Amino acid sequence: MKRILSTLKEKWPEYFFEILVLIIGIWGAFELSNYGENKNRKRAELEILKGCKTELTTDLEEINFNMNELRKSQNALNLILEVLENDGSYHDSLTFHFNYTLLPMHFVHSTSSFETAKSRGLDIISNTDIRNKLIAVYDSQYDFFLKAEQEELAEVQYNMRHILPGRFESGYNFTGKDTFDGSMVPLDFESLKNDQEYLYFIKTQQNRTRSYIGYFYENLRKSIASLISDMDIEIKRLDR
Repeated sequence: MKRILSTLKEKWPEYFFEILVLIIGIWGAFELSNYGENKNRKRAELEILKGCKTELTTDLEEINFNMNELRKSQNALNLILEVLENDGSYHDSLTFHFNYTLLPMHFVHSTSSFETAKSRGLDIISNTDIRNKLIAVYDSQYDFFLKAEQEELAEVQYNMRHILPGRFESGYNFTGKDTFDGSMVPLDFESLKNDQEYLYFIKTQQNRTRSYIGYFYENLRKSIASLISDMDIEIKRLDR
C-alpha cells in the first residue's frame, strides 16, 4: 500500500496528464460526432425547406392562374346579369360569357416535401416560426380551402345537371388549351330574362364567386406568399 501511495505521489502529474488526454479524446470524439449529426440534420432541413419552397411557389402560380380564371367568371356573371335585367339584346359574344358562368376549377397542389418533414419529425425545421406557419398552411388552410372547393365543385355539378339543361345547347364546350375559353349557346335567350330560377342561379353564383376569390383564394394566396418570403430568408441563412 505504501509502495502504491509512493508511486502515485511521484507519478501523479504523469497519470493526471494521461487521464486528461483520455478525457479530451472522449470529449473530442463526442463533439465530432455531434458536429457530423448537426451537419447532416442541417442538410436535411435545408433540402426540406427548399422542397417546400419550390412546391409552394408552384402552388402560388396555380392560385394566381385560378384566381384570374375566376375573375373572368365574375366579370361574365356581372355582364350576363346586367344584360338580362336591362332587357339587352343578344349577340354572339355572349356565348363566351355564358360559358364562364360555371367553372370546374381545381386547385392542383403538392404536399410531398411537407409530408417528408412530418415523417422525419417536424422538429427537423429548427425555425419555430416557419415550422408553425408550414403547419398552419398545410394542415389547416389547405384542408379548409379544399373543403370549400369540394362544395363549390358540387354546386357546379348540380347546376350543370339541373339548371343548364333545357336552357342551353350544351355545357363544358371549352376550346382553350390552358384556359376555360369556349362558348355556351342559349336555346331561348329572351326567356332567360324572366326565368326566375336561372336569374337566382346567376345572382347566387355571382355571390359565391366573389367570396370564393376574395376570401378563400385571397387568404390562401397571402399566407403562401408570406411563407415563401420567410423561407427564402431562412434558406439563405442556413445555406451560408
